[in-house]
Amino acid sequence: MLQNMIAKEDVLAAAEQLKELLPYNEDNVQLMKKALILYRQDSVYRIQVQTPTEISAYVQDVVPVRVTLNLFFMVKSGCACPSETICRHVLAVFLYVYAQFDRVGSFTEHWLEREKLEESRELVRRQFQEKVLPNEESLSSWLAFFDSEFSLWEARTPAGSQTMQGLYYGYLSALKKHAPKKPELKSLYQIHSALAVWLHMFTLIESGRLDAEKDYYSINPYVEQLMDTIYSSIDRLKTYALSFSLDPFLDRTPPVLRRLLLKEELFQYERLRVFGEMWSALLNRPKWIAREQEILAQESGRRFSPELRFGRLHLAFLQKDDTAVFEDMSRFPPEALPYTFQWLGELTAKKDWKRLKRWYGQIEPLAVTYTKLDKPFKEMRDIIGELFVLLADYARQSRDDQLFERFASGCLPYTFTEYSQYLYEKRRYAEWVEIHSLVGFSVWEIEKDILKEIAASDPEALIPSYHRAAAFFIDQKNRSAYKEAARHLKKLRTLYKKAKKQQVWERYISQLSASYKRLRALQEELQKGKLIDGES
Repeated sequence: MLQNMIAKEDVLAAAEQLKELLPYNEDNVQLMKKALILYRQDSVYRIQVQTPTEISAYVQDVVPVRVTLNLFFMVKSGCACPSETICRHVLAVFLYVYAQFDRVGSFTEHWLEREKLEESRELVRRQFQEKVLPNEESLSSWLAFFDSEFSLWEARTPAGSQTMQGLYYGYLSALKKHAPKKPELKSLYQIHSALAVWLHMFTLIESGRLDAEKDYYSINPYVEQLMDTIYSSIDRLKTYALSFSLDPFLDRTPPVLRRLLLKEELFQYERLRVFGEMWSALLNRPKWIAREQEILAQESGRRFSPELRFGRLHLAFLQKDDTAVFEDMSRFPPEALPYTFQWLGELTAKKDWKRLKRWYGQIEPLAVTYTKLDKPFKEMRDIIGELFVLLADYARQSRDDQLFERFASGCLPYTFTEYSQYLYEKRRYAEWVEIHSLVGFSVWEIEKDILKEIAASDPEALIPSYHRAAAFFIDQKNRSAYKEAARHLKKLRTLYKKAKKQQVWERYISQLSASYKRLRALQEELQKGKLIDGES
């Protein structure tokens, strides 16, 4: 059963992760032995496949414990026992799963040969001379260590195994072991080690060992992990009052960041976000900005790339030179809309409502044009939804309802949720009902409590919807549909009565009855509902 629900490749990949996460030592040997005992005693039970890469199970130990196995990221596997690392219960469940695809001995024998593997690694290191270790107080030393470790990783990893997964769990794990102990330096080291992995991912792509198009979806989760590492490290650094001792490191960071920026096409959006976040949060010093602007200007003189364009605009943004940004933004293609969110987000976080007013004035035509692109609805909705999270914050603080409504009406149907909520809160019920009709909602699909509230406050707002509903059911031309038509017509009669337009109702129902006098079943339902008398 498991063989039909999960892929063998995912199980074998998880096995490789475990070999990296559990290096050969006495503690891990004992851990493996305990896991083997639990597995061989049939202590693993109630296996359930939650997703193709996530499995839940119970392990009967001293007390039963629930385990969640994550084949994609084994470090995210969990267990109800107190252990904070991979425990014997997680390993036992993994061995159970592994046994469905291969002999358990194949895994344990390979793992127990780690000691010999470590010896061979030492031989490789000697071939590359003595191992370079990072000096805690020098960024240049860190970068040299990163390059040295990558050379070692390349040498000891077969060409077929030089994957993004191997880079993340093998190369990055080696870098993490030598992180500085000082909290500030450790956070900065984690940023640079993540950047090193990202840059060496491009090394593998450019050398043909990774196929950017074919492997995109397998690479993407690791890029997201690298971004999470960078962002969380930046957040930790923000909690400190950055000391001058970090200046030598930060001063030499722009060239590394620039290398990532100037890569082309692949993960463009992600690279630009990291570039912008780093400059905004850590490198926002006038002298560094001026120096980087000069370098990027020289580079732009040699070639054009969207990355260079964004880099220069972001530096202008940091200098509050919005005029220069807006001048270039007027030539933005609509696809560039998501790239402006970083700037909007920063201004929102700073509560710079005055500056935001100008920004939203510039972005409005870009946003409206974006909604005309031929893209999947979900993709469009996600982007416009992200924009409206920011816009709603601005509109609420500045009380600029007119701007919010222009955006909302201009970006329909992707802003249906935001616009309908806005109209409802303003008690503009007729327009609220109308946009529901515009996007395909029928009156019977709207919550009854909302219909009651609208009927009590503005009955005329609902009249067109009930007219459409009655016409829809009459067109079905069958007895059950006529009953539904009569039910909606009774509600329509009530609405006309509340609106004090009974004469209009009487003319309407008279004309309706006359128009469909040949539909005997409909006439009978109208009579049953006392909508017409027997002689109509």
